[in-house]
Amino acid sequence: MPPQPGPVPPPGGRDNAQLFGILSIVIAVLCCPPLGILFGYLSMQEAKKYGKDDTLGKVGFWLSIAITALWVIGGILSLCFGMGSWNRYKY
Repeated sequence: MPPQPGPVPPPGGRDNAQLFGILSIVIAVLCCPPLGILFGYLSMQEAKKYGKDDTLGKVGFWLSIAITALWVIGGILSLCFGMGSWNRYKY
């Protein structure tokens, strides 16, 4: 009699924690930090769900928050000091 095959593992979802973490860092640095915050959060959730390391997600999340804060501070300062102002040239 041939041996019985072992139990078949249930079909699991795909672990995207590392993918989301890398996307978070790249997107935060290159173009859109608020979107990096989203991908960092998704990476941390995926890592928690599959019991993986969430370091990439945390790095991407906090880096995105820091860059977004710099964008906001820069925008406020440029408004306060008239950089890019429509009233730059007085006639």
